[in-house]
Amino acid sequence: MIDIDPKKLPSAAEVKGWSSEQFVAALRHDQSCPGFNPDLRQLIHVGYKVAAQMGDRYLNMLKACEATIAKNVTENLYERHLKPLFVE
Repeated sequence: MIDIDPKKLPSAAEVKGWSSEQFVAALRHDQSCPGFNPDLRQLIHVGYKVAAQMGDRYLNMLKACEATIAKNVTENLYERHLKPLFVE
């Protein structure tokens, strides 16, 4: 089920004015962060299907940003989800 409250989404103009730090804070799944926006995060997740339909444009951007994406995905999945269950 997709659970997005449109009233809690920032406007495109607001997002255009964000720094990269503000954008990351809104999307990174850190509920202790005051900038975290679960509705925006869910919208981005739903948007992956649209991005994938862009074909090479999307895939080339993934390749160009691979190191950053890999670091963040590893941190999110391993550090926040797997490590607390199995390591600590």
